[in-house]
Amino acid sequence: MKLDNPSRSGRAPERRPGSGLLKIPALVGMLVLLSLALYGCGGSGQNSGQSSGNADADSGSTSQNASKNASNSEGTSGGMEATEATKSMGGTSEATSRSAGESPGGEEGGGDKPEAVKGLYVPGTAAGGQKMAGILQTAEETEVNALVVDVKEAGHTTYPSEVPLAREIGATTRQIPDLEKLVEKLEDRDIYTIARLSVFQDDVLPRERPDLAVLDSATGGPWRTYQGGTWANPYRESTWEYNAAIAKEAAEAGFDEIQLDYVRFPSDGPMNRLSYGEKTAPTQAAAIAGFLEHTQKELEPTGAELSADVFGLVGMNDRVGIGQIVSEMSPHLDVLSPMVYPSHYPAGAYGYGNPDAYPYEIVELAMDDFSKKARKANPEIEIRPWLQDFDYVSAYGPTQIEAQINAARDSGIRGWLLWNAAGEYTETVLGVGGQ
Repeated sequence: MKLDNPSRSGRAPERRPGSGLLKIPALVGMLVLLSLALYGCGGSGQNSGQSSGNADADSGSTSQNASKNASNSEGTSGGMEATEATKSMGGTSEATSRSAGESPGGEEGGGDKPEAVKGLYVPGTAAGGQKMAGILQTAEETEVNALVVDVKEAGHTTYPSEVPLAREIGATTRQIPDLEKLVEKLEDRDIYTIARLSVFQDDVLPRERPDLAVLDSATGGPWRTYQGGTWANPYRESTWEYNAAIAKEAAEAGFDEIQLDYVRFPSDGPMNRLSYGEKTAPTQAAAIAGFLEHTQKELEPTGAELSADVFGLVGMNDRVGIGQIVSEMSPHLDVLSPMVYPSHYPAGAYGYGNPDAYPYEIVELAMDDFSKKARKANPEIEIRPWLQDFDYVSAYGPTQIEAQINAARDSGIRGWLLWNAAGEYTETVLGVGGQ
């Protein structure tokens, strides 16, 4: 369906968006970060999403309604990072070209990269279970040409990793019994493969290796979010090496792209009790950039591309306090995936009292911000947003999802990723048969 209303979302703006950065009061900003951490893909409420449906979360067994109420890819996973199945053709999709574009290169990389990557998030439990057949059918019948598959979520690898530290601390699972076989299955269907790795939000490493954990100054043990999650210390190079080793292992299994989620500092919990010990970088942003640079170098021999999920708010404001500064991250990335879920923006964002009610406008303005910031630092970087396919503040159906896709396209952004924590999507907005 085409949205011809000048406001694109079918509503008149409450007031015209301003051109400057939103100045978010500290209290409002923290409330927004908390909601993102709760409801999560990029990526980016994943913990709560896993149990109630999100993208730092894995919830293949979650019901469809529950999953619609959860968000990502930090997309949230925590929430921000952190994240309905009907069938019929939406009217906004561009024709898909699975074979166009350049291969990521290298011996490990798969087939050619689509000119416009259009993907869906797939929890590890779904990727290794019966639900995968339905997801593959969706990709076969629509313009979807990419899948984002969990390889590490909440500290557990979704496959039997051979990384020594992962095995030592009991972080491996068999949700996906054979990672290489899964990748081959996807490549046989001309699907561009993206491995999603939740980095610093980790419920295993801090428990087993407190020396690599963010600590609680009051208890001396691992610091916990309000939901009970723990955090690996972004200042520890051993933490970098551990996650980079998992990323490289996924690339060597054949994934075309490695996507890092929860690549940030904590945002929800008793923040006044955070204890990092020795800080090995001058700023949080420098620590995050250092980790990205390290991972980028580790992946070079594989030819896999590197992407990262970031909070939507960091497009507006460099001072969100989680170490995600677009200009410092972008030089070390091939792809930036902002989690621009309209429901996760605070009242007043871009001049809208209720951003959730303006999916077109919010995504359009966010894409403009991210494009300017990222491409100034890295002119070659690809911007590929995480879009909302779940209910949170209000019900999100075909109209709202299509509005987001239209906004990205009208901003010159051809690719996109849809987030739903349970891997259940609104197919009416996906061009059937590549239309």
